[in-house]
Amino acid sequence: MSPRLRNGATGLAFAALLPWVQACGPGTAPAAAAAASHREVAEQAYRPPPATVAVERLATGGVRLAGVADPGAQVRLATPAGSAISTVADRQGGWVLFTPPAAEPRLFGLSMVEGEHVIRAEGYLVVTPRATAAQLRAGAGARVLGPPAASARIEAVDFDRKGGAVISGLGAPGERLSLSVDGAPRGRLTAGTDGRFSLALDEPLAVGARHLDVSDAHGVSGWVVEVSPAAPLADSAFRATRAASGWRIDWLTPGGGVQTTILAGQGEAPA
Repeated sequence: MSPRLRNGATGLAFAALLPWVQACGPGTAPAAAAAASHREVAEQAYRPPPATVAVERLATGGVRLAGVADPGAQVRLATPAGSAISTVADRQGGWVLFTPPAAEPRLFGLSMVEGEHVIRAEGYLVVTPRATAAQLRAGAGARVLGPPAASARIEAVDFDRKGGAVISGLGAPGERLSLSVDGAPRGRLTAGTDGRFSLALDEPLAVGARHLDVSDAHGVSGWVVEVSPAAPLADSAFRATRAASGWRIDWLTPGGGVQTTILAGQGEAPA
């Protein structure tokens, strides 16, 4: 499983003009200038998608979500069933939305509307009953919301039906990390400036209980997850199941495949 190219509107716009530029032959400055101008317009027209940056569980059991979007844009949070809540981003682009209490995780599509343009966030936002939230990304690792961690910990594992997997988590910014599966080293990497790390494994995860470890200068943090192929999704875009390791989310990707995300949220596992 490998990360996919995203936000490629600028490159596609230029690629569409390339055959015309080449047909004009070498030394055709007007054609080259037109292509460059078109690319510049595409770059100026690009708007970063809205993003969720914080989640908080309220005393009522509901959840407060906060994020960023274009100032004045309408921000919409919609479920696969079609229900939605919305608000308007403030002058700085900040927005806040509240969801009612729920006994099961919920899946949302996040978007913002500017005039006739709808700009959607990558993937989906999943929110658990105890306010663990993550951005689910097709073909890539989940991005669990949260601040950098003093010591590295695994927050999510994503895999498909063939066992292709990505392990993701949080650590100290710039910290060197090592990952292992069932005691076998599987890779070294460096946490980003936001403390996040994500590693696509070069070998499939075998079915069964897998022991995942991440180590840094502070020690080793382990997590056991049960790996199994997802059953088909018949009448829903996702299925949430509680497990000893947290919440397992089987969800339908935009390409039509089923991806599994297991979240290791604090306090999410059953007692």
